[in-house]
Amino acid sequence: MGDQQLTGTKQWLRKRRSQRIELTVPVVVHRPPKEGPQFSERAQTLVVNAHGALMALAEKVTPKQRLLMQNIDCGEQKECRVVYIEKVPMGPTKVAVEFTRPAPSFWRIAYPPADWTAST
Repeated sequence: MGDQQLTGTKQWLRKRRSQRIELTVPVVVHRPPKEGPQFSERAQTLVVNAHGALMALAEKVTPKQRLLMQNIDCGEQKECRVVYIEKVPMGPTKVAVEFTRPAPSFWRIAYPPADWTAST
């Protein structure tokens, strides 16, 4: 059984477009104009990759919703969309977002994984 789980995990990892990294990056997330009621929330990423991030948000969002995310450290802003929502019993909801276009340099990582450069 352990071998079957490992094989399944390896197959799942091969499907991933770019390696994930646990990294805390301060960001501001807000809804673009004309996309519904405005909100702006300061958050921190939990995990990042060349295609997006996982973060904890207090604001309610919906799958496929368009958002703008700004990296506070550098001021760069990218459009993204919600691809996954995990509601937890206590605390903020975990939200995964995907950039509309891969943006490996958005996180300002000096030595990003090799598969991030192929994602641009």
